[in-house]
Amino acid sequence: MRREGDLLIEHVRRAQTSVLLCAPFIKKSVLKVLLDCVSDNVFVRIVTRWIPEEIAAGVSDLGVFDLVQARENCSLYLLDNLHAKVYMSDDGVLVGSANLTGRALGWSSSTNLEILTQVNASDASVVRCLEALTKSRIATKEEMEDIRELAGSIVSPQLPEGADADDARARTWLPTLSAPARLFEAYVPEGRERLTQPVVDAADVDLKALDIRIGLNRDEFFEAVKAGLRSMTATKRILEAARFDLSDAAGADLVKTLSSSDDISPAVQWAIVREWITFFLKDEYEIAPQSFIVRQRT
Repeated sequence: MRREGDLLIEHVRRAQTSVLLCAPFIKKSVLKVLLDCVSDNVFVRIVTRWIPEEIAAGVSDLGVFDLVQARENCSLYLLDNLHAKVYMSDDGVLVGSANLTGRALGWSSSTNLEILTQVNASDASVVRCLEALTKSRIATKEEMEDIRELAGSIVSPQLPEGADADDARARTWLPTLSAPARLFEAYVPEGRERLTQPVVDAADVDLKALDIRIGLNRDEFFEAVKAGLRSMTATKRILEAARFDLSDAAGADLVKTLSSSDDISPAVQWAIVREWITFFLKDEYEIAPQSFIVRQRT
């Protein structure tokens, strides 16, 4: 079955002169895949929205700004009331429900039910939408930093309209699988057959929260997990605390403030987090001998 993301890739690859990517929610990893499919001489215009609550909830990434800045013939615009999803390749137009996220485009282990369909560029609704997009403003580094600061001050962001509830829950995600070495096995179909059902179930919770797109090799998978550990709100807080040494007692106390789960004790949850950090980020963090303090390597 063809995924919406595959259809979109084929769509933008055909562009000879211009591409328009218009969606309220855009994840950096998804945008990179699409930009890599567009010829360098094709002008790309991206329109999205940056609402602090949505950035805080993790449904969209400010990091798309850096991708755009690094690419020639590419520009990023903002429109606060944007809800339309419109993707143009020269005069070809795709519209539908799919945002530029892994779940929406079928590139994660857990996908949404979405639709993208081709319409005529002369359709009255398309013409009206494109005219409204002319009111968008250019995205600046100053506005990005302001939004980042505002998003960082939001303790409990509300789930934005049109966002997947899993995206909001991922903000407070902490690892479930106690053996992080098994995560890649659970990611690949042939590996799952060798695992017990409890291990698969725990791994699926983590894979869904990490929103790792399908089809990665082992090295790419590990990089995606590392990126998730560094970017998600709860694990990011823990990594910051570990820069100054983090004992088991302090780690459990910190976990208690970050997760409201009644299914696992803070001490056990911390032990799992500790294993993930020292497995996936072993080049950066270590467990000090004898003291069991997790600390950043020097």
